[in-house]
Amino acid sequence: MFMQLLTIERRKLTGRALLWVELAILALLVFALHAAILAVLQQPQPDLPPQAQAELRASLRWPQGLLNALTFANGGELGGLFAVVLAAAVVAQEYTWRTVHLWLSRGVPRGAYLGAKFGALAGALLLLVLTALLAGGAATGLYTWRAQGALPWSDLPWSDLLRGVLATWVTLLPYAAGTLAVAVISRSTLTATGVGLGYNLLVENLAVQVLLLASPDLARWARYLPGMAAKAALSFLQGGLDVQVGMNGGPAAGLLEPGPALLLLLAYTAAGLALAWWAFRRQDIAG
Repeated sequence: MFMQLLTIERRKLTGRALLWVELAILALLVFALHAAILAVLQQPQPDLPPQAQAELRASLRWPQGLLNALTFANGGELGGLFAVVLAAAVVAQEYTWRTVHLWLSRGVPRGAYLGAKFGALAGALLLLVLTALLAGGAATGLYTWRAQGALPWSDLPWSDLLRGVLATWVTLLPYAAGTLAVAVISRSTLTATGVGLGYNLLVENLAVQVLLLASPDLARWARYLPGMAAKAALSFLQGGLDVQVGMNGGPAAGLLEPGPALLLLLAYTAAGLALAWWAFRRQDIAG
């Protein structure tokens, strides 16, 4: 039954305009941000040392430019915002449309329903990661082709690219799981979206800044927040292009190692799903 539910949820999600609109907006933003950076680099930069300019240009050429494209989709950046909006709409609107009531009245187990819902979301999040990779890869690929006359396909670090895609995908899961929990508890798309975006844009960033201002010892705790853990999980994708949106999390040396950071993100995901399951199984949902 679970696989049937998962297939149904996947078809429902891919049939919704919201997913494709998000993918289109993300692709446009990633391409436009790369294009803006490249346009700035074409102009003289007297405040930037020549060596720094050369390093930045190198970070925008393949293979590094292709790897850097993934940073736009990580959970602590643009990707987390898109994950929150998608999860809130997909889960909470099912209550408004009484789809939840329909499934449960037909004897569908609550655990199978919730698991299939999150499984479909997880698949959609992978599409977000691949979209950012393709859009950023297209922009940096054009720049590389113009600068070098060809694309260095033989020099691409395929293993790092695969690791980067999977790690970026994992950074999105806690935000989707947390929003799913809020959506189940509140049964409101607006509440789930507001809480998720508020945490991503305000609470987490403010917590980092407050801890940094308070003391270096307290600031070490900031690395355990999902956004900082997401940054740490992708730290092996090294390059000069740093597009941390609203995250001034301190030196990279203060971050967790990528392995422990990924485990922490998976623990956050499990906690969000556990909270959603605890709330869902206690809800009185009439058919």
